Amino acid sequence: MRSIAEAFPNRICGVLRTENADAGFQACLTALEAGVFTIEITKTVPSCFELIKGLIATTGGRYSVGVGTVWDPGAVTEAKQAGASFVVTPVLLPEVADACRKEDILCVLGALTPTEIYQARLSGAALVKVFPITPVGGPRYIESLNGPLAGVPFWVSGGVPIEDIGAYLRLGVKAVGLTGSLFPAEALATKDMETIRRNAERAARAAAAG
Repeated sequence: MRSIAEAFPNRICGVLRTENADAGFQACLTALEAGVFTIEITKTVPSCFELIKGLIATTGGRYSVGVGTVWDPGAVTEAKQAGASFVVTPVLLPEVADACRKEDILCVLGALTPTEIYQARLSGAALVKVFPITPVGGPRYIESLNGPLAGVPFWVSGGVPIEDIGAYLRLGVKAVGLTGSLFPAEALATKDMETIRRNAERAARAAAAG
């Protein structure tokens, strides 16, 4: 199993959601080369496990690639077979954590409230994904959680703008998930890789400064 530091070396993660697997593959390669060293491919992406295998093969395994929007334990075995470094759920699913433990793969469980966050840690989550973070206050919400839940390793995701990366990292967040701010729907639709490259470079600079 990869450690959190190994899976998220600069504490940012591109999160791909698209119906166009070809554009998504090119977008992920572009982001990785531009400094976003970790990618999550959601299960909503067509042929997501083949995409994960392709990214790992193309990059020689230099980067961490995981699978997200996992709802069932069976997907954990598929993720492991594809070479994924981590599994992410949108909500608190202890049965997925159990499967991750059996497959020896890093587990990220989704949660939002303090009670859910606590239960996610008890269930075996290596990271707790606070989702969706932006609608509930963004960095201010994490700052509030850090008091009673000090020491919980957080991932934040859900509408995160690149401009907020530094604030999250200064609060001790272990990983910041970037979806639309890194992979805008229009850029994916038109295969505008230059926009994605610029977004990735901005995100990498923000992470380095954070």
